[in-house]
Amino acid sequence: MRAPAARLRVAHWRQLAEARLQPRILGAALLLGVLVPGTLAAQCPDGSPPPCVRTIARPPAANSVAVLYFETRDTADAYLADGLSEDVTSLLGGLAGIQVMSSGMARRAQRSAPGNAPAIARALGVRYLVDGNVRRIGARVRVSARLLNGRTGVAAWSDLFDRTPDELLALPSVIAREVAARVAAPGAGAGATLGRLPTRSPAAYDHYLRGNFYLALRSPEGIVRALSEYREAERLDSGFAAAIGRAAYSYAIALATTSQLPDVPVDSLAIRGLQVTDRALRRDSTASDAWMARGYLLAFANPRTMTGSTEAFERSIVLDPKNAEAHHQYAAILLWLGRTEDADRELHLALALDPGRAISYSDLAQVHARDTTLAVTLIDSAVALDPTSPLMRSRRARARQFAGDLRGALDDAETANKLRPGNVVIENVLAIVLAQTGDTTRAR
Repeated sequence: MRAPAARLRVAHWRQLAEARLQPRILGAALLLGVLVPGTLAAQCPDGSPPPCVRTIARPPAANSVAVLYFETRDTADAYLADGLSEDVTSLLGGLAGIQVMSSGMARRAQRSAPGNAPAIARALGVRYLVDGNVRRIGARVRVSARLLNGRTGVAAWSDLFDRTPDELLALPSVIAREVAARVAAPGAGAGATLGRLPTRSPAAYDHYLRGNFYLALRSPEGIVRALSEYREAERLDSGFAAAIGRAAYSYAIALATTSQLPDVPVDSLAIRGLQVTDRALRRDSTASDAWMARGYLLAFANPRTMTGSTEAFERSIVLDPKNAEAHHQYAAILLWLGRTEDADRELHLALALDPGRAISYSDLAQVHARDTTLAVTLIDSAVALDPTSPLMRSRRARARQFAGDLRGALDDAETANKLRPGNVVIENVLAIVLAQTGDTTRAR
């Protein structure tokens, strides 16, 4: 009986937060344009979320680049292709002399115009694109990488790397260094930054990349597998702070999504996660992700007072101002505290850093819930970005319900329940919508 009770308690925490916010929600217009050049609309003219596929009026900056997700034929290597792409993006993003597009925007533009480099570059407004391919040849891994001129699609640099699995650890730094040499403004000082490795263990790095791949799924099964990979990475390298910090964040995501872990009761997730966070910060007190995990977990551990949560998030953002996830999760805590203007600001910052974040559009819809037209427009963008997300569907059901569109609300609520059956929060939304449509039997 303990686990169901704990699940209901987590649902109560989320409902309590929403109830506290409703009286304070602002009906102000969306002000994303304050944070980025031009106006970042909730949706493009064709109804899709930004970035809109259009020609940028002004020429892109000479040092602007987007790293596209590397391709692979074998789905078993998808984690490796994604991990290399994200690591190259992260390394280039740490250089002052380069403007790097977020991974989320790059992935969406890449899906909108697959194989069309000029169209992707126009949609993103960048001068250069990095793309690549990963495949295994016997016991070795072959990685091809190119730096493309976004206007012409012609390669400004390309290379082919044949590596053993143990040699892949340093490869993102090699690729980033070659790109930086051709894109970065003079005097960017890339050498020392690109020379740092997160771990000395190639095997631990491989498990870390697998963990990141599974955690990005945000599913109960994905969280369980991610934790297993991060634990193995830590076993192989006890000083691997990034992997330990991601493990701690996995506990926070499990709480936020009311996911059950096989070895931890729901009401013990926050305590267990905080223990892992402490371990990560002992290895590296400057790890932004670990501070972010700590802030999120403290919110669940202290749901009425949020003691220590805001301070941990502020520390995370100071350490890495480009951490869009930290800005977003900090906004969620500020919303919980009723600080809607501050939350609105943090969500704008998250979207300025990564306009492809469905969850940030979803949370903005909650901030502006009293303006039902704007709220539905924002949540429409979230669903367009992530149409198979049960959370996005469930939230749009609520937004449509408030706007008086009961048929649309019921469609979304039932879709969410099919995507994640048995989830107490999603079932609660479905019951509410059913009751309002008059189907009290199903609602009960």
